[in-house]
Amino acid sequence: MIDVSYHSGGIELAGLTTLTAAEAMAPGLHGPTLALHGWLDNAASFLSLMPLLTERPVIALDLPGHGLSAHRAPGAAYYFVEWVADLVELIEQQNWQQVHLLGHSMGGFISQLVASVIPDRIQCISLIEGFGILTFPANETRDKLAAALKQRRELAAKRAPIYSDKERIIRLRAETSDVTVCQIAPIVERNLYAVEKGWSWRVDPRVRLGSPFRYTLEQADDLMAGIKCPVQLIRGATGFKELDAALQRWSKQMSLLQVCTLAGGHHVHLESTAEVAQQVNAFLQQHG
Repeated sequence: MIDVSYHSGGIELAGLTTLTAAEAMAPGLHGPTLALHGWLDNAASFLSLMPLLTERPVIALDLPGHGLSAHRAPGAAYYFVEWVADLVELIEQQNWQQVHLLGHSMGGFISQLVASVIPDRIQCISLIEGFGILTFPANETRDKLAAALKQRRELAAKRAPIYSDKERIIRLRAETSDVTVCQIAPIVERNLYAVEKGWSWRVDPRVRLGSPFRYTLEQADDLMAGIKCPVQLIRGATGFKELDAALQRWSKQMSLLQVCTLAGGHHVHLESTAEVAQQVNAFLQQHG
């Protein structure tokens, strides 16, 4: 893998790619796999998977506020829709065609909205432990907004923590995500940087703030109806059970949806990497 970076929409986006630097930056790239990681992860989430994806070149991005990508400007916020805007801007700026979106968790939710609003650019989508759109009931709008604004005020008074033991951070993250230290270490290390007395997070602390608003179910229905391309969902056997409700609501309107379940949890692509790659390669052979 080599490092790659793009300047899009006023922000620097870093990532990893199987392409050469010149190929990755060339406008008009046809048929790339654009890999989007989950919340608080980064492009290293796909490091073990990328060499096994044989059907298309892969570009895995650090979303703004994560990994080596830039943080948003002071006063800006990480509304979910802004990550969608970042990706739409990048794809259109680079004039990428027939894009295959590969999204894990939050990256999967982003992928679906990108496909909904620029369907002419997206050929197919592979989702790992992410399907549908996260919503709020309309009658929770006021409470969610109040809680989010309270979190924002509290964050302004906090200072970034410093950790003396990097290995302990990795172990704790492994336990939290129910994966091994070896599986999660590249992600954690890409999200850390060295400071005078140890290590601190690269992740913008604003990323951790609760969302002040989400779509209602009716709005989500309209957005999901815009996805016309083939969609693949790869689930972990012990992953997010919330996906059941999303499938019940939206799977029937997708005639080109494939669902498979593999051994593993929410980070199934780290636990059953070869099997996930096999599923994605087969999907692309069918729809590429």
